[in-house]
Amino acid sequence: MKKSVFLLLGLLIVKISTKAQNQVFYGNLHSHTSYSDGSGIPEDAYKHARDVAGLDFMAITEHNHERAPSKIQTNPELYSGSIPVSLISTAKRYTENGRFVALYGQEFSSISSGNHANVLEVNEVIETSEVKNGAWNDLLDSWLPSHQDSQGDKPILLLNHPATSSSPNYKEYGIDDYSGDRSAWLNSIDKYAQLINIVNGPSHRSNKPPGKPSESEFLRYLNMGLHVAPTADQDNHLENWGSAADTRTGVIADNLDKASILSSLRNRNVFATQDKNLKLLFRVNGELMGKIFDSNELPATNSELDISIEVSDSDEPYAIYKIDIYKDVVGGDRAKVVNEIDLDGNQNVSIDGINFEGKNEYLFVKVTQTDDDGEIIDHAWSAPIWFSGSSNAPLSSAVELSLNVDPFKEEATITNIGDVSIDLKGWELISEKGNQTFTFKNSKKLEPSDFVVVTSGKNAKSGNEFIKWTESFIWSNNSPDKGILKNESGHVIVTTE
Repeated sequence: MKKSVFLLLGLLIVKISTKAQNQVFYGNLHSHTSYSDGSGIPEDAYKHARDVAGLDFMAITEHNHERAPSKIQTNPELYSGSIPVSLISTAKRYTENGRFVALYGQEFSSISSGNHANVLEVNEVIETSEVKNGAWNDLLDSWLPSHQDSQGDKPILLLNHPATSSSPNYKEYGIDDYSGDRSAWLNSIDKYAQLINIVNGPSHRSNKPPGKPSESEFLRYLNMGLHVAPTADQDNHLENWGSAADTRTGVIADNLDKASILSSLRNRNVFATQDKNLKLLFRVNGELMGKIFDSNELPATNSELDISIEVSDSDEPYAIYKIDIYKDVVGGDRAKVVNEIDLDGNQNVSIDGINFEGKNEYLFVKVTQTDDDGEIIDHAWSAPIWFSGSSNAPLSSAVELSLNVDPFKEEATITNIGDVSIDLKGWELISEKGNQTFTFKNSKKLEPSDFVVVTSGKNAKSGNEFIKWTESFIWSNNSPDKGILKNESGHVIVTTE
């Protein structure tokens, strides 16, 4: 009798443990109050996120630079003081295990100085007297190594809204602060950047949809060698914290408490979703998304990977799903779909036929969800799973270009921001709106930091760094036109989005 009870309890314990590991919590990692350029005070924001938006967690991330403006920069007591209305005091008061986790942090830098990044759960203001606005090298190499988060661990960095028009690729997230040494920049930022924003907004707007997903930028940074998981955040500046859209960052954690949420963010057990309660679990060889296989964990070269995907939606049980599995080796062409399946309703499936190549590679999943009427389409993106030895493994050289179009000058500038020479012969520059294509018929080599300007319109010119496309107007349209650059194999390398 005693033996039977023991076995029953053992089975029960195993079942509970397995269920806990599959818990998904939904939240928003980017929002503001009047302590910078938003509305209300932290108490208003956390209460709205918890009681109105129904979030499990939310981060208030006030701007740290004075031009925002930033009240926490001029009055740090509003951030870390003992007063009841300070951000950290309010976050402690609203964090209730099992109900809601109130996160805090700062949004570093300005868009024109390398874009923004959220530094989560640090207990001091990043003062501009210590780290000047946009001095990413000082943040990454001096300030962050000397500060810990609320759990005594290194701070978590979320790279915000990549591909913002006034943040060109050659300087985004401080790459220009490393004098063109991209490997040094990667080694510095990869220690802290666990997350990157793939869906952002509606930010300052009300009753507007979020911005278009920055999927191409997600692929670009993965291909460069960053180990980042995608997030879908709202960047709230109005009193609609978490309720401005259905977009959510999903976190897989054992429990709804601050330590568990931060641990899962740090381990990249994260997915981004445009549906407020879509659940996505992605595993390879039993390991959850976000895993980086180190050198003693790597599977045998050419062995088949054990891939499982679980997708479900509690209020759309009859939704239709298209699952795309992306795979890539760091450097060269970006990630491509290597397998796709269609599913009806909530399912847990295994994927066959994908092997480990023995290289610095990764996989991730993109889900397209359509309701049973075929009218509403949402997407979700998992964190990748990497086979790179370690997060500090040597990173491959990669083709890396930026494309900037000036519609008024009728100029498209292509810059080699990578560390390898590139020949553009056979490449195509495309104006999406008019479906107009310029082909580089002759050899045009770009060394690192070199650029070429393709000109059009009545002032089109050639010579030195200029190439004449046509005297017709290409980019001067009544609405924005997207530029696309494809390599000789027809693969999209960079776009202006």
